[in-house]
Amino acid sequence: MIIGVVNNKGGVGKTTTSINLSSCLAINKKHVLLVDIDPQAQSTHGLGIAINGHHLSLKDVLLAKTEQLYTLFSQKNIKDIIVSSQREGLDVAPADAKLTQVIEKLYRSYWFFRETILAKCLEPVKPEYDYIVIDCPPGLGVLSLNAIKASDFILIPCEMSMASIEGVTTLLEAVSTMKGNGFTNYKIVLTLVNPQCSITNRHVMELLLPFKEKILKTQIVRNEHINQAQMERKDIFTFAPDSKGAEGYSQLTRELLHLWHIGERKGSN
Repeated sequence: MIIGVVNNKGGVGKTTTSINLSSCLAINKKHVLLVDIDPQAQSTHGLGIAINGHHLSLKDVLLAKTEQLYTLFSQKNIKDIIVSSQREGLDVAPADAKLTQVIEKLYRSYWFFRETILAKCLEPVKPEYDYIVIDCPPGLGVLSLNAIKASDFILIPCEMSMASIEGVTTLLEAVSTMKGNGFTNYKIVLTLVNPQCSITNRHVMELLLPFKEKILKTQIVRNEHINQAQMERKDIFTFAPDSKGAEGYSQLTRELLHLWHIGERKGSN
């Protein structure tokens, strides 16, 4: 299964969720690939992976695959860039700042190929992983649209704020465009929740009523250990396994695994 972690608003916990969900899936004995398609490469750096000038990144694969539209052969395979993280069972397809070079190239590609390049890049490794998690950049540019197109399931981190809610509405319009009006395989996870802001939280939940059935039970509470883990370039389970942050992402992972297991059983009937 390919999971896109998407929100067109920045600062809502996409990277934090991508890193810690991927890590917890690996802890649960799943074989996981974390794909970083953000030119800021925060997931790559957040797991302590350093990309030097000689190491290939996702930029090289996407550029080669885009060029394939014209040359009809692939120069690079995503398997060429995957690196192992310090977490057993978790691999990373890293990004770097040069990923921005891909964007212009994609916009010059034929429109009917433009949003499917990432999906084509992931095809060789899909059978090798239980889950592929895509950490997206903020905004709904061509890289995020590629992630939406490639994803079987979309996870939307939503901060308890008005701006984040507006971002969810815009995002879901893009999802309908990319996946079709019948696509409903998405969930919203509330992040950066401050329990002390009861009035704000209540108001936000009222505004989210149209999405009530799509909101996961798990909420990720603001937690200093999560911030410190990011500064130390570690997942929360390595940095502070007994923290509330680790408890929150463990609960989120259990809820999603249960949800996906139910979906798999329905699909097999």
